[in-house]
Amino acid sequence: MKRIFLENVTSDLVTISGDDANHLARSLRARRGDRITAVDGAGNCAVIELIDFDKETIKARRVSDIKKIVVEKKIVLADCLPKQNRFDNIIEKATELGVAKIEPLISDRTIARPGGIRAQSKLERWRKIAKEAAEQCARDTIPEIGEIRELDEWLKEITPLDKDTLLLFCWENEQERTVREVLTAWNGNIIVLIGPEGGFSEREVNAIKSAGGVSVTLGKRILKTDTAVISVLAMINYERM
Repeated sequence: MKRIFLENVTSDLVTISGDDANHLARSLRARRGDRITAVDGAGNCAVIELIDFDKETIKARRVSDIKKIVVEKKIVLADCLPKQNRFDNIIEKATELGVAKIEPLISDRTIARPGGIRAQSKLERWRKIAKEAAEQCARDTIPEIGEIRELDEWLKEITPLDKDTLLLFCWENEQERTVREVLTAWNGNIIVLIGPEGGFSEREVNAIKSAGGVSVTLGKRILKTDTAVISVLAMINYERM
């Protein structure tokens, strides 16, 4: 069944407008009488039936009871921004792999450093990509996209770590400790931290460890940041199936 995110799925009658209406009518080719799953990202889910179309809006009625969504243990991805538009792909794949929040960071060796209007434009695009990916893969929630900020600032915000949260960071100099080894004895929330092209500086590695970070290896090869994201999230999903 098609899926869409709406602000209000608890009303008996729903009006869909703007990008959501355009997505339903053009991308999903929805028609009068179609039933779709509507979720609001706040824990509510219901089936609605499309009953009327006009040029700019679609009207629908709720045809099922409201279902409460069970919240799973969270995975947060903190990723130092890569070059070009690779972060677009990271947002999409991380959404498909179940991440609850994505933190775009700037570290010592980060090359991409958007600021001002350019940063806001990127955030708007990333949030749109996350929403579309969440609808495509039938998620119940849309990942939150954090503000672009410095790695040091972000580390201060999350320290001290909650007792139910584990901070994993992928580090090319870690030779022994694997993701599987760490997760064997862990069933809480996870923050995954990925470095930029060139990796973390020695200063940053010490800061991450001081914040409670546990280094893990992703194997013998040096992976690009977007490949590392997909690899570690796939490993976490496999271990938690």
